[in-house]
Amino acid sequence: MAPKVICHIMSSVDGRLLPGRWTPPFDGTKPAELFKEYAAIGASLGTDAWMFGKATAREAFPYRFMPKAGPVGKGALVFKGKRQSARMFITVDPEADIFFTSDRLRGDNILTILGPNATTDYLAALEEKGISYIVCDDPTDLRTALEMVAEDFGIASVSLQGGGIIDGAMLAQGLLDELSLVIYPGIDGLASAPSVFEYLGQADECPAAGQALQLLSAEQRPHGIVWLRYRFHKL
Repeated sequence: MAPKVICHIMSSVDGRLLPGRWTPPFDGTKPAELFKEYAAIGASLGTDAWMFGKATAREAFPYRFMPKAGPVGKGALVFKGKRQSARMFITVDPEADIFFTSDRLRGDNILTILGPNATTDYLAALEEKGISYIVCDDPTDLRTALEMVAEDFGIASVSLQGGGIIDGAMLAQGLLDELSLVIYPGIDGLASAPSVFEYLGQADECPAAGQALQLLSAEQRPHGIVWLRYRFHKL
């Protein structure tokens, strides 16, 4: 069984995800104070792990691992590395090339979900650092990957914190249980800027089909932030 997934995301009022483009708070408050509020809300969700897609993880670990060996091929593999933090950080890396410089992100031990093109030397590098990993036959099959996360690491709940591509993929696969939408009091305004859900499908696809949102709460937070919380229902 897959863990409960809460999509916890901060966006501008027009649903965009690039904070450097947002208009500043009207009263001169530094944006960092608003991001602290977002982080505090995320911590209050009480999940066992938090999760980034690859593009967002690359902001923390921007360098690529250059493999010298061949891929391990298909067949599920699990390695349990260091587990010293209360929560885990999870990312999905189908190409298996994120160069992790630490076994932790923001103090939390790392678990990475990989595809069959992960190489033996890449896995050895992860093991040397104590980074946990799962190798899946199809890392885009997020349900199976999350089921392995739950079974092998005892993770019952995950806070999915972007970006828009993995949010869209989770939406399309019906894996989201709740949406925790934190609205920053600013505007982007550019039509092409990435948004909360960025499903990479065809124009005639409807990734949210068969799902509906129930509003659970709407709360005004400090600095003009609004926190909306929804439950996903399958129709």
